[in-house]
Amino acid sequence: MINLTITVSDLTSVMSLFDTIEIRRFVGTGSPGPPIDENNYTTVSGIDTINSRSGVSDVLLNSSYSSYYFVDPDGDDSSWYISRYLNSDNDSVSAWSDPIQGDSGDLYHDPLYPPEVSYGTTDKNIINRIRLLIGDPVGLSRDYGPGAAQNLHAGNKVYELRDFGWPASINMYNTQYTSINNPVVNGYRYLKFLEAITPTPVTVSGVEYSIDVWYYTFRHSDRQIIEAYNNCPSPTPLSDTQTTVEIYLLQTAYDLLYGETWEDLVEDGALIQDDRDMYDPTPGIKTRSDLLDKLKKRLDDAIKSVRLLGTGGVLID
Repeated sequence: MINLTITVSDLTSVMSLFDTIEIRRFVGTGSPGPPIDENNYTTVSGIDTINSRSGVSDVLLNSSYSSYYFVDPDGDDSSWYISRYLNSDNDSVSAWSDPIQGDSGDLYHDPLYPPEVSYGTTDKNIINRIRLLIGDPVGLSRDYGPGAAQNLHAGNKVYELRDFGWPASINMYNTQYTSINNPVVNGYRYLKFLEAITPTPVTVSGVEYSIDVWYYTFRHSDRQIIEAYNNCPSPTPLSDTQTTVEIYLLQTAYDLLYGETWEDLVEDGALIQDDRDMYDPTPGIKTRSDLLDKLKKRLDDAIKSVRLLGTGGVLID
């Protein structure tokens, strides 16, 4: 799956002539161009409405937006795309854009709020591998509706997410926020806006807009994971030249999980019981402890394998 972002630099002029963005994917062999050979491209789906002429969806221009987000579920990292404007009434078209490539898709198909850090493929593979080792997959949550207004702090400049995470899309009473500087995300929990939010629902074309925030959830952010990996020391007794990528991955995963378990034991490790209810964190902590033991064994085995690589023979008494 590939995400594409198309920015219209002069929206007013473009919309005076066209109403739609057409997108095609390269399916030929050799170079995608330029020059553009339409026979080497196939039309791919857009959003919002159905184009009756070709049976695929179109990306419709809107006077309120200069950036458009498109998802191609069949695309991959090697896919190339071209786009052009067209007028659906008279079939007039603009010239094709130069070929571009998109980004690998994520859980939320059309993210409008920027990621904390945009990582390349290598770092992303490291992050995903460590997430798998510590059992921390990325989820998707949503705060929405009039009831979400209770999460606005006094002064209406700070919104508190229900869960720990990073925003994917922020819409506050029909105002879409797309800048990492507004709001600023503090502690993966608080969204701090530059201006006060007016908590009054807005009705547009019969649809009422209040608070609608989509966000990724996790125990550790991508930035926290890659920083832990980059700062991971070589485990004793290995030197930097002896330590393999797999050992660094295992050591980082162990360190992250160990710190998380220690924090849970200190802050949330007590058995709580009253006349009606009981809270017992023991099963979760035991599961975490078992995972730690398995990671430690894998790490010890990997270290032992590296040390034995330089062994010429084994003395048996």
